[in-house]
Amino acid sequence: MYMKKIYRVACLLFLLAGLAMPAKTIAQGEEDLSAFLMAGEDASKLIEAYMQPVVKSISYGMTGGWYTTAKAHKTLGFDLSFTVNSAFIPSSENFFNPEKLNLSSNTTYDGARDKDSGAPFDPTRKAPTIFGPKDETRYSSTYGGETFVYGGPEGFDIKKEIGIAAVPTPMVQLGIGIIKNTDIKLRFVPKQSFGESDIKMFGIGIMHDIKQHFKGIKLMPFDLSALVAYNSVSGSTDLSSDGSDGVPESTNGVGEYKFNSWVIQALISKKISVLTGYAGVGYNIVNTKVDVKGDYTLVSESDTEVPISNPVAIDFKNNSMRLTVGMRLKLGPVFFNGDYTFQKYNTLSVGFGFAVR
Repeated sequence: MYMKKIYRVACLLFLLAGLAMPAKTIAQGEEDLSAFLMAGEDASKLIEAYMQPVVKSISYGMTGGWYTTAKAHKTLGFDLSFTVNSAFIPSSENFFNPEKLNLSSNTTYDGARDKDSGAPFDPTRKAPTIFGPKDETRYSSTYGGETFVYGGPEGFDIKKEIGIAAVPTPMVQLGIGIIKNTDIKLRFVPKQSFGESDIKMFGIGIMHDIKQHFKGIKLMPFDLSALVAYNSVSGSTDLSSDGSDGVPESTNGVGEYKFNSWVIQALISKKISVLTGYAGVGYNIVNTKVDVKGDYTLVSESDTEVPISNPVAIDFKNNSMRLTVGMRLKLGPVFFNGDYTFQKYNTLSVGFGFAVR
């Protein structure tokens, strides 16, 4: 179904992570993000407002899991780790106010109501975001001499569906020691296909022991390093449709998305027997682009056709200071770790792996 294609474009990282969202949640309802294409020039603003919480939460989730110690490997030492980063979502992100999106005079927000209540739409009631309640919303847009009345997508009520208001983002990473107390960290997922969507990931980080360069602290009983890491996720979805399912017709529609993140941190750790306490302070720089390109034909209730081209172009920027504190338990080559990061969306990370110094 075309609606599922649009959903996959907007929920770009759900494809990569798999997440904990049940299948019935992903398939719910007959009105999803494809309905916002009916808003024409306002489609980008509405989709951005609806999707912003999931993009932010996964943005912060993907910047975690880069380290479990500030101590670099010896040359050719390595570790292989699996980490799940869960970004907690503030309840304030369950709704957005369409009246504050600076929509054009062509688009009107008619209000929201409880699903299946039969009550009139209340224009003073905010619209749900993707994490909000399963409320119905109604919009109307006028352009090309025609008026289109359509419903916006419901929220997924994420806390009810998965038990916690958090988005888990898994990561697999390889770290290798090179020279002069420096580690190279790699994340890589070759292009994967999910139906009519393709997605791939690449990440690289460098962690360098900086204590060795300062005589005054060189012999102190702790490890001190600097980390710079980059992560990129990109993909596309075929959005072509013959219009038979009641959504815009397109022969060349495509959704394209790219997610880039940088992490810059100073790290410190201290090992006592099998336990290592670690901490880091730094900054996240995250940029996500989502574009819906191609030519589409909208059909009004009077069967009048209205063409639109390249209807959606969204650029999310999520930058934040970050402070991480955590602990690692190492039993032979096997380790388990957990840490908590204070940032705009606080994040809990837990994982395990294998390390050979």
